[in-house]
Amino acid sequence: MRLHNAGTTARPEFVWEYSSMCFSTDYVALDPIGWEVIDARREAVGRKKLVETVPDKNSAFMHHQPEHVEIAGALGLGVWDRSKIDLRKVLLQAA
Repeated sequence: MRLHNAGTTARPEFVWEYSSMCFSTDYVALDPIGWEVIDARREAVGRKKLVETVPDKNSAFMHHQPEHVEIAGALGLGVWDRSKIDLRKVLLQAA
């Protein structure tokens, strides 16, 4: 399950079955990918992308853009630039 609003609070109206698993050898690189997934879900249910949101009754955070990801990349802890992330998808079929 994933959340598409209100941070780490698991409010039922913001939880959905994602039915995927994400793996990475670079923990920083995993964040921009997750951010894309969350933004796609937000748009699918008629909400703005995270970076375009403002605080509301469900979230008091002023900045929804996870700047810590870019900072981690700048510190050399991993890759944050989406254009440099090698994303590979493997589809499995039930037997």
